[in-house]
Amino acid sequence: MDRLIEDLPGYANRVMQRNRNGGDSFRPSNVILAGRAEFEPLPLSPGKPIPEDPRQVFITTLERTYSRNDQLLEIQHFHWLFLTKTQDGWHLALMFSSIDGARDGRPPSPPRENSQGAIAQAIRNWLRDCRTARPPRARS
Repeated sequence: MDRLIEDLPGYANRVMQRNRNGGDSFRPSNVILAGRAEFEPLPLSPGKPIPEDPRQVFITTLERTYSRNDQLLEIQHFHWLFLTKTQDGWHLALMFSSIDGARDGRPPSPPRENSQGAIAQAIRNWLRDCRTARPPRARS
């Protein structure tokens, strides 16, 4: 997870760059930092679509964007990952995200399913790259 946290901003920014639509009103975001992972699982509610035997990981990201009046904003996001291990390695099965409201004196937003978002795609790309990376060859 330490390597994922270190690499996540770069992976996420590449995903966001590829997904930009270039419209006049579009305000790009950039992930500038990913936070230390926490592994203490939360109890899961019955009836929720949670993968079998998941490994829960909690991370934070800090994103920088601009408001409509070009004011720089930094927004902290909380991400709740559900990872599963298969024969070929780890996969992101499900992810929930929320936004920190402390800046406005509010609690974080309720978690929303975000498995198709840019951060989830960045995590999937990173895990894929880890699965397909070949160990370095010994030098002769």
